[in-house]
Amino acid sequence: MTTSVGARGRTGFRLGRLFKWLLGLVALLVLAAVAGFAWFVLWPVATLPPLEAVDEQRYLDQGWGTERNSASRQTYYYTPQGTSMPQGATTDAVRYAWFVHLRLPFSDQRFADPDHLRRYRFLVDPAPTPANPDQLPVGFTRHFDPISGDELLDITCAACHTGQLHYSRDGRRYALRVDGGQAMHALTDTARGAFAPMLVASLLYTAINPFKFDAFAREVLGERYPDGRAALKSDLWATIGRFVRDPQNNPLKHLEPVREGYGRTDALGRIGNTVFGDHLIPGNFQVSAAPVSYPYLWNIWKFDWVQYNGSVAQPLARNIGEALGVGARIPLVDDTGAPLPPAERFRSSVRIADSVRIEHSLQRLEPPAWPEDLFGQVDRKLAGQGLALFERHCRGCHGPHPVSAARQQAQAPLKPSPDLEWRIEVVPAEHIGTDPAAARAFLERHYDLSPTGLGAADLESVLRPPLELQLVRQVRYRLAEVVRLREAQELTPGELPALLADYPANPAPEGIPEARFAALREALQALPETLPAVPGVHSPPPYSADCGLDCQTLALLWQLERGEESIALALEALDVSRLTEGEALNVVGLLIKRRFYEDAGLSFEQQQCLEGFGTLDLPQQIDGYKPRPLAGVWATPPFLHNGSVPTLYQMLSPPETRDRRFLVGSRDYDPVKLGYRVIRAEDARGDERGFWLDTGLAGNGNGGHAFAADPELWALHQAAPADNPLPSGVIGPLLSHDERMALLEYLKIHADGPATPAGFAAPDCGLPGERL
Repeated sequence: MTTSVGARGRTGFRLGRLFKWLLGLVALLVLAAVAGFAWFVLWPVATLPPLEAVDEQRYLDQGWGTERNSASRQTYYYTPQGTSMPQGATTDAVRYAWFVHLRLPFSDQRFADPDHLRRYRFLVDPAPTPANPDQLPVGFTRHFDPISGDELLDITCAACHTGQLHYSRDGRRYALRVDGGQAMHALTDTARGAFAPMLVASLLYTAINPFKFDAFAREVLGERYPDGRAALKSDLWATIGRFVRDPQNNPLKHLEPVREGYGRTDALGRIGNTVFGDHLIPGNFQVSAAPVSYPYLWNIWKFDWVQYNGSVAQPLARNIGEALGVGARIPLVDDTGAPLPPAERFRSSVRIADSVRIEHSLQRLEPPAWPEDLFGQVDRKLAGQGLALFERHCRGCHGPHPVSAARQQAQAPLKPSPDLEWRIEVVPAEHIGTDPAAARAFLERHYDLSPTGLGAADLESVLRPPLELQLVRQVRYRLAEVVRLREAQELTPGELPALLADYPANPAPEGIPEARFAALREALQALPETLPAVPGVHSPPPYSADCGLDCQTLALLWQLERGEESIALALEALDVSRLTEGEALNVVGLLIKRRFYEDAGLSFEQQQCLEGFGTLDLPQQIDGYKPRPLAGVWATPPFLHNGSVPTLYQMLSPPETRDRRFLVGSRDYDPVKLGYRVIRAEDARGDERGFWLDTGLAGNGNGGHAFAADPELWALHQAAPADNPLPSGVIGPLLSHDERMALLEYLKIHADGPATPAGFAAPDCGLPGERL
């Protein structure tokens, strides 16, 4: 008996020690979790820039009026696109009501409290409006999702393409809203303390804290509480799990080795990762190492090519790609990874009709005018000197360059005038000398679309019609140019004018018109002079769109004789398992639109209207960047495609004199140097908070676009450019301080012309049952 009692005592002692050990381990794990939570979430919040208080909010008149509640402004700010968070989520997406009622960890402050989100540099208007009753940031809205049966939080293009400048005058602090300008937030940044990690932390803390969750459930469910409480908890955990599983939200995956920080994102890289990684296969995830600044939007509807690398021509294609990158849903495979049935493929959540509404509002957006009452009067005499410098050194690249009537008809046949079609040439990265990472990455990334079930026949079915229509349009353009140039040189045009008059201005997609092409070839052969032989190549030589008669004639002959063969060879060269980023996004965009058109039963004319003036959706892939027109550029710091130069004064200065490291996070404007007030690392007092942009990192380089040629080299180059090329990245002579200041003075008032006609109105595309 004694032995039995002693054994039980020893056993109890061991169990007690084990219990204490387990209790200690649990306590240690809890302490580690709390410490990790504090390290990853709470402490970094202290590094956020302070709240930027203002005394007066102003809305610059950019064609939308100066009232916060103007119809165009509200349409742009709060029309949904069909996006969700996390990217492409539905039943596991953040609900609108969750975002409105969510509270911060260890606090009763709402996550969506205007002042809290303003610290993340989102723009929140001073008061609610009917389109934004919960006073969320610009670009935060909602849409009803039929799959989840709930309203989802929707992030629109306005969130990233709306800017603001701050300035103090006479004891008052002003905020100047720049619609269509550059945002400063870090929406996609996954660094500790950033918006997205704090959102996930708030969701997680709400899920694990029973008191927090109960209060959250009461606000979200309202009168239905407590019914639905368990389902709400389940949905909340599903959303948290979706955030955690997404490689783009996981900083340990190192998909974004170069931190994006404030006002930047790797736009094209994230679109590719979202569409082909999140929605398709993990093997498609690519490293995104080329953050770019958010471009400003006024007048972009006039550009023949958009995106920093000039890769997209069609407005609707651009907007679908943007919506997919922000988080629109596009199911590409089923839950097991198998292809969807062909009849169900490429049905996305992108709200195309609403995207068109946003696009049409942007067609009325004008560049901001310099606010002389705040920033000071413009020195008109000095600006006149700057105009002469602009014409000499800037106009050639930045334009604008309206195209000929024939070229406008070939590119955007539904535009009312060639004045509204601006030629944007992409400058090779080697020439301009700016950081090449963004341009190169677009060319080097490849994606496998074969898991969708697509094959070579599918690629041909969706790509051949626009390729053939492009050829038919280009033939008409070249024919018009040949006729014009022959008549200008008093050369016999033969039957060409009659054939041009009979050629449809906006041909329908009916394949290659063999009879018409044969008649053109015969008419050309009947001309009195000998025509040049067509080169025996499969792809067209680099004919300039605006070259002389011989070049235009040869290009026309090549298109007539080898155009169809070129299309066939281009399609044959495509590999669905290894498409470039431009090709892959083009294919998916075309298929999304085709599915929408079939579901809606739209005519070809309606499709052309929706897509934007009949512009074709075919990409170009060039290792370079576009020099865009510069009206209103003063309101869009920082500069260069990657936001690596804080002021326009530095843009006109030799690269070695530009700041190599500066703080981003303050909107304080410098009306002298035209940019953000520069806070340098060497001048920091230790209490500055924000994002230190280090231009020494690959992708962040601030070189190129250099006015740095010495007088002797510049004179030689001007006399004989081919014999005396400028070094890579040098584009002009070294400018004096006075010359730079004169150019800055002119840029305050520079206007891009021709201006939009006073009576211009966006077309009515006539979608039945959809809001336009």
